[in-house]
Amino acid sequence: MAGSGGSAGGSPVGAGEGSGRGDHWFVAMTLGIRRAEDVERLPAVGGWYSIRLAGTDTGGRLAVVELTLDAGALGAAPHVHHGHEEDFVVLDGEITFDTADGGLAVGAGGSLAVPRGTPHGFRNDTALPARCLMVFTPAGYEDYFREVSRMVAAGHEPTADELDALRVGFQTTRWEG
Repeated sequence: MAGSGGSAGGSPVGAGEGSGRGDHWFVAMTLGIRRAEDVERLPAVGGWYSIRLAGTDTGGRLAVVELTLDAGALGAAPHVHHGHEEDFVVLDGEITFDTADGGLAVGAGGSLAVPRGTPHGFRNDTALPARCLMVFTPAGYEDYFREVSRMVAAGHEPTADELDALRVGFQTTRWEG
């Protein structure tokens, strides 16, 4: 992939030509493939996480997690990510996003971009399951879901305080509004 600027690990193309403007850097990457049978399907409170692409698949650039939320389930109480962006694409059903501006219901085919530092939470207020893709840039937050899933798989529903303590390691804090 080509980009501009001083990307680490790349080699300049056209270095030394002109004023240096327009120099491009190539960063060696490998193709990241995760077949359907290799997707990590992890239990969550009120649904499932399916890690479609992890940071190990993308060189840390991004992670893609599919979330299935049961009817009436809370996906996440309001929080703020300080170390990454989070984008949502609703695949099925409807998900209500809580923001500083209030609640926003987004149906299948809709999306929401959440910049770093922006308060948000989400839930399924309907009587039907909902599914969405969550894209994290850079990657890393998928490990948070692995940790939560370990607790759920052991039969323990984590408390808000336990989730807060876990999130600190992922540069995420609770938002009280």
